[in-house]
Amino acid sequence: MEVKKSLAGLFFFLFGTVVHAATLVSSGPETREMTTRESVIHYPLYKLGEDEDQTGDVFKLRSTEGILNFSFGTRMDQVVERAVFHLKFNYSPALIPIESHIKILLNNEVVKVVSIPKEYSSIPLSIDVPLDPRLITDYNRLELVFIGHYTNDQCEDPLNTTLWADVDSNSDLEMTVAQIPLKNDLGLLPAPFFDSHDNTRLDVPFVFPDAPGLSMMQAAGIVSSWLGKLADWRGSIFPVSMNQVPPGNAVVFATNTVRPGFLHDHPNVNGPVLEIMTNPSDGVSRLLVIFGRNDKDLHTAALALALGHSALSGQLASVVEVKEEDPRKAYDAPRWVRLDRSVKLGELVDTPDKLQVYGLSLLPIRIHMRVAPDVFAWRSQGVPVELKYRYTPPHDVGESRLVMSINHQLVQAFNLRASNEAEDQKIRLPLMDNAVLSGTDQLLIPPYKMWSRDTLSFRFSFAHHKESLCRDTQVGSVRAAIDPDSTIDLSGYPHYAEMPNLSSFATLGFPFTKFADLQETTVVVPNHPTPSDIESMLTILAHLGADTGYPATRYQLVFPGDTAALKDHDVLVIGRAIQEGELQLWKDHMPAVVDSSGRLITQSKRSVNLFYDWLGFDTKPDPDVASMEKYMAGGQLAILTEFESPVTRSRSVISLSAVDDSSMSYALDAIDDPALFNNIRGSVSFIHPHRVDSALVGKIYTIGYLPLWTSIWYPLSMHPILIMILGIFVTVIVAILIWKALRSLAANRMGE
Repeated sequence: MEVKKSLAGLFFFLFGTVVHAATLVSSGPETREMTTRESVIHYPLYKLGEDEDQTGDVFKLRSTEGILNFSFGTRMDQVVERAVFHLKFNYSPALIPIESHIKILLNNEVVKVVSIPKEYSSIPLSIDVPLDPRLITDYNRLELVFIGHYTNDQCEDPLNTTLWADVDSNSDLEMTVAQIPLKNDLGLLPAPFFDSHDNTRLDVPFVFPDAPGLSMMQAAGIVSSWLGKLADWRGSIFPVSMNQVPPGNAVVFATNTVRPGFLHDHPNVNGPVLEIMTNPSDGVSRLLVIFGRNDKDLHTAALALALGHSALSGQLASVVEVKEEDPRKAYDAPRWVRLDRSVKLGELVDTPDKLQVYGLSLLPIRIHMRVAPDVFAWRSQGVPVELKYRYTPPHDVGESRLVMSINHQLVQAFNLRASNEAEDQKIRLPLMDNAVLSGTDQLLIPPYKMWSRDTLSFRFSFAHHKESLCRDTQVGSVRAAIDPDSTIDLSGYPHYAEMPNLSSFATLGFPFTKFADLQETTVVVPNHPTPSDIESMLTILAHLGADTGYPATRYQLVFPGDTAALKDHDVLVIGRAIQEGELQLWKDHMPAVVDSSGRLITQSKRSVNLFYDWLGFDTKPDPDVASMEKYMAGGQLAILTEFESPVTRSRSVISLSAVDDSSMSYALDAIDDPALFNNIRGSVSFIHPHRVDSALVGKIYTIGYLPLWTSIWYPLSMHPILIMILGIFVTVIVAILIWKALRSLAANRMGE
């Protein structure tokens, strides 16, 4: 019997070995490549922090239980083979050694306890903490918990100022990852081209045949805007290759007659086709091929991908029919705050969990909003907000409050009430503790505090009560929440703005994003676009898709000679196109020009009015051209300009040009970098490596409409002296009329 069992075991072992060997042979080079394609990724802590208040060179750990949270993800097509956390920190010399320490947790598992050394060090300590790759999943949380003690007294104050440790923001997480092949399955889309767990900037190469046509590039713009919409805050860039496939995941465009060389033997298709295949450059990555009989098929396939990728599966899908949605209405971008009704704050967050906090030291609740830049709120009392909130009853109401701010500017603070003072309030959130109060307040946000991208912040702070010489912390778990039914109402405001204003373009893609599908946008590329020109077009369209949350399905793409497409449209000009065709006549309207003949720069007047300043009014800048300089210089420089369209009044032209391809890449980086695009404003921005200088020079024009009385009083408000003169004139006229009326009345009496 034992012999039979041994023989049976030997048989199954040999059978399994043969099957495993067959699997390796069938997988071929992909399995062998998986073990050789390794890369090392570094995540600095300042890119992983979850608390926006933690800025600067250090992350601060305070009190007896200070906590820092960091999040990171791993891509679907990568497996972590090794991970090390390089921790650098400094600490208070008053801490008791051994008893004071820092716990390092990965996904709620303690991986290391770092004790505070006995001898104080004035320089940051560096410790390498290995992380078990088996603990790393697709989404991960790295947590630092500071346990600090400065005395053995039972009345230790948890908020004592000696309880601190500072973590260097340059501490980083190092991971060695191996690329693994995924199935050739359209059902995985948007992976591996976009992976929601990857917090880095989206970088997807686009592959074209030599000299792609306008229709092929337009289809590519639809796809890039779709990927940009998915990338959102991460930013995106799309390097362009002609007839060559780079390593890594890429998107390829081809027709039966015009295709990259590596698809020479691919069978012809009978209509729009989407196909996933292995990248021949590395044997591991994937290519998404947009295929068609002609350019019309490419456009259809791109629309099907951007509007309905969720229904795809298998290695190849033929698009039978695409029925595009109706044209979008103005200001209805999915990521913008609605302007036709009040909006619930719960609509502005991904999940209701984002609106509640708990713990000893509460992080602020933040709600990010995108508001149309031309919302005109002059002379408005403010944007109405109906705020509902709940919280654990505080022990000490004297210093317990909710502070509301917008863009780091205070709006209002509300005192939190104790349980015996809140009998008229109702408990409305069953997921909270029973001991919960609720409050409702109505308030107005001053409109001047609102920008195109706004952050509403709600910070709950609970005072700690003191008994004799001891200071006790809040009993139990402190919880607080903003009710998702709280509302903000931006309806009823007119749309009006003074242009040019490059800040609106940099922050929200305006005026192109007025319609989310870009139906009133025309993009102009040079007659012979270079890979850098196409990359710039694709990246900017992706930026617009991220701003609206909708792919650019209805924009027009033309060469400089097609002036008919420029009428009644906002125009985006890429690269050397501003120097070609009739567009070269537009130089007189531009505040700055960079071309092969040199650099032409204009300067605005210096506006100084001592009388205005004496009256308390700000001197308004004068954008009229005062001087003009022309240079012949080397070095890197890109210029972003905005001016009124010479073809249609109240339409904008935005031009992006550079002295060379590397300078253009700096411009694309600046548009995606919050530290730089906040400096893009006015009518012209000079983009240097890691620096942006802006100016307002040239003609001012307006877009939108104002109600009758507002259209009269708003321009007059810019001229206080004229208002004074008109006031005196009206007073004199009224006085004369009253005097004449009294004379007439007196004459009538005398006549009687």
